[in-house]
Amino acid sequence: MDLEVKAYMTGAPVFIEPDAPALAALDLMIDAAIRHLPVVDRSDRVCGVLSFDDLRAALPIPISLEVPLSAEIRQHVLDQSVGDVMTYSPVTVATDASLEEAVEKMLEGHIGCLPVLDEDGRLDGILTETDL
Repeated sequence: MDLEVKAYMTGAPVFIEPDAPALAALDLMIDAAIRHLPVVDRSDRVCGVLSFDDLRAALPIPISLEVPLSAEIRQHVLDQSVGDVMTYSPVTVATDASLEEAVEKMLEGHIGCLPVLDEDGRLDGILTETDL
């Protein structure tokens, strides 16, 4: 019997839109204690993934998941949007895919999460290394 992704994914994941400020994404990650955000367009289609590492590489300031940024430091990166720093066209997986298939995708792509799509191609969950 194959184990399905749906049994291991995090349902109803926290997500963000591509035109949101990058700092809003960081705030969401800190508040929810997560390292990955699916990026969803107005049609509820996944158009990207934003990781904490993406933010760390793109923002010219030191960031942490434990310590929110001061107002003074935030002023340096107000113009950055999620769309500026996210990974476009992420690898995804269907809810009924086997766990083996999902793990292979993550290992082959050296990625820490997979957005999980429903039968209509819309975000249904996220599968992360932590879920596995």
